[in-house]
Amino acid sequence: MDTNNNNATRTRPRWFGPALIALVLLLVAVAGWTIRNLTTPDEVQAPTAPAASTAPTQGAAEAAAPSSGEDFAWDCQAQLSTDTSSVADEAPEVQDWVAAGYNVVPSSPEFGGCERRDSGLRVGFAHSEAGALMAAATYAMALDPSVSEEAAEDVEVAMAEGPNRDQIEEKAQRIRDGLEQGDDGTTTASSTLLGYSQLNYTDEVASYQLVYSFPSGNGLEEKALAQADLVWEDGDWKLDPASGTKMMTADLYQGQPYVEWGPKV
Repeated sequence: MDTNNNNATRTRPRWFGPALIALVLLLVAVAGWTIRNLTTPDEVQAPTAPAASTAPTQGAAEAAAPSSGEDFAWDCQAQLSTDTSSVADEAPEVQDWVAAGYNVVPSSPEFGGCERRDSGLRVGFAHSEAGALMAAATYAMALDPSVSEEAAEDVEVAMAEGPNRDQIEEKAQRIRDGLEQGDDGTTTASSTLLGYSQLNYTDEVASYQLVYSFPSGNGLEEKALAQADLVWEDGDWKLDPASGTKMMTADLYQGQPYVEWGPKV
């Protein structure tokens, strides 16, 4: 650098050399002052706001996000609760029981169903025991593809794939076309959910017995059990049909213990 400066003085004004030296000294002084002012605050602030302290917080927040690791069927499911508490012995708290299908079904901002179909059926449930129970109680009252074309479209999103579903769709089509007599839904409409018992639960399958009361022919109340089997398929709980003609199995209640849960509990 010194050689270049000496050569430059031959063609530049005489004051260029002293001015350059003065400028260099000034820049050095300014740089030193700037460095001191830039480094001193960082050294003071470093203990109070280290970069490493923020990274775990962000990571923990991302890990706690409801949609983390899940591929849901409906966007609204990402906002549902990720609570994995068991409902085998204690029922989930549900504030709202809304009209759907033949009766009323549970609705919860925590457990679902968060997506309302054109037929009135609610889908989109939490991937948990509570979510599976909500789905079971909903499908028992509101899933019937024989009542309308809108209800027929619910089969794809609320019923597990397989030959049983195919046969149920065919039967529902015949009923809608007037070629076969269907259930008028009177008993279902007059029934009341009293509670349930959890038969099985894993992340992939669940099974519940739902206990209902309904008026009998002699004016007395009787109780019945409806078994709902579910599978977690395509990001939501879907009903696994009992057969090609029945979505659920039903039997008379015979004193089995159950957890109280329903619109009147």
